[in-house]
Amino acid sequence: MKHVHKRGTIWTALAHIITAVIGSGVLSLAWSISRLGWIAGPLTMLAFASVTLTSAFLLCNCYKSSDPNNGVYRNGSYLDAVQRILVSDAP
Repeated sequence: MKHVHKRGTIWTALAHIITAVIGSGVLSLAWSISRLGWIAGPLTMLAFASVTLTSAFLLCNCYKSSDPNNGVYRNGSYLDAVQRILVSDAP
């Protein structure tokens, strides 16, 4: 598999985080919470926050793959992680 050179900097990462946080989800958050009410609204926010946190932990765990033959391998991209985890070399 060809190694792709990463050209991202701390500023591009910060820009992506800002655009992800200030997106359509934040703009529609007040409307959706007002429709759910005072109890169901915050509970729904906590539920989605826990799903997001779990997804982030799963992605962090996929960064390093352990291989009994070659030791620890660091996946360069999400596609590398998926291919290494799901594709087996067994015939």
